[in-house]
Amino acid sequence: MKPKVRMKMLSLHKSKQGHMDIQSEKLFLIEQLARVQDLNIIARIKAILKESGEATVGYKGNGETINQSELVARAEASNQSIKEGRTKSIEQLRKEARNW
Repeated sequence: MKPKVRMKMLSLHKSKQGHMDIQSEKLFLIEQLARVQDLNIIARIKAILKESGEATVGYKGNGETINQSELVARAEASNQSIKEGRTKSIEQLRKEARNW
């Protein structure tokens, strides 16, 4: 005789306001994520979650967003370059700008 297995049905229901319940949405995503076998999809989801946790503080020249941790990392890299003497004078920058 096989033991009976009770499974709770996952239902996505709408609340009184007409919006889906956040807990139901999360459970649905967990269920779907558990089935994913493609590492690229998982990496994209992780990137989205990471971005959503950090506010945008600026934009790159190509329009991509910069979050706070990226900005801090760039500032730290710049400070390290200055310490190592990798700098240019104003005159050097003006000379380079003439050739743009």
